[in-house]
Amino acid sequence: EHVAESMEAAWKSIMVVSAGISLALLGTVLFYWGGSFVLGPTYKMTWAVLAGAAPRINPVVLILAYLLVLVGYGTKVGLAPMHTWLPDAHSESPAPVSAMLSGALLNTAMIGIVRFLGVARAAHLGYLPQLALVVFGALSLLVGALFIVRQEGIKRLMAYSSIEHMGVVALGFGFGGPLGVAGALYHMLNHSLNKSLMFFGAGTMMRAYGTKEILRIKAVGRIFPAQGALWLAGAVAITGAPPFGLFLSEFTIMRAGLKPSFSWAVYAMALLLIVIFIGFLNHFRSMYYEPSTPDTLRPGSVSAWCVVPMWLALVPLLVLGLWWPADLWTYLTSIASSLSPGVP
Repeated sequence: EHVAESMEAAWKSIMVVSAGISLALLGTVLFYWGGSFVLGPTYKMTWAVLAGAAPRINPVVLILAYLLVLVGYGTKVGLAPMHTWLPDAHSESPAPVSAMLSGALLNTAMIGIVRFLGVARAAHLGYLPQLALVVFGALSLLVGALFIVRQEGIKRLMAYSSIEHMGVVALGFGFGGPLGVAGALYHMLNHSLNKSLMFFGAGTMMRAYGTKEILRIKAVGRIFPAQGALWLAGAVAITGAPPFGLFLSEFTIMRAGLKPSFSWAVYAMALLLIVIFIGFLNHFRSMYYEPSTPDTLRPGSVSAWCVVPMWLALVPLLVLGLWWPADLWTYLTSIASSLSPGVP
């Protein structure tokens, strides 16, 4: 964007994420080193080989390697407290880039964590690997809720929503089991669709009003009935309200956590999701229904083509909320089994 804030965001992203990926690489090296005591100095490092050797690897080495990978890839995911780069990078990028960052790249880093979690669980290290991921997930939900409630910028609001939803995904994978893993994967799919809708809507409104400030944007629904209606529907969906896909995936994840070891996280998740629902939609109430003020900007025109990508995201998001295909459930549960074979 060629402004000071964007340059700062770019450098912060490079420095913080590079540090995180370096830790993830160190953790990967430790996984290999631990396996060398069992499989010899050189071996084919695949997920199946690591999982098979995990029960015989020194548990201290495994735990240290897993925690390094969790913090390293967790930085790329944007899990709190390693999230500091994400609000700046996602809010200062052009809208299509923000949609790609939030909807695609965060998921790829999360899969890195989940793959190594499967190896750690195969080593029968108890609940520590899952507990660590659940704690990071709950903390991310808390940070997302606190910043969403008091946010003043449109795209930063969406960025902190991404932190929140990555926390929800982390909780699902941390809870484990077919419900937890399938719910987390389903949530990743729904979040990618929903966040693309939200960032394209935010980019449209920023172009029309010429500002990122929530308080200077008013009467969106009256001035832009089509774009405004789609954006508002996306806002309702991103808070986890029915009948959209995120409600179904969040409900599935909460069901997975209803076990004595993680019930506290389910209660915390439910409470924080209520706070986020109120805080997020309160910002949209301000932009849609509060009267104009002297600081309100006069919006310009917006191309009708801006509606197309929003429709392409909203329709499948609604379908996935009303209908969870049986074949998709079978596919997701098979992934759950493959991530940690032989582990309930």
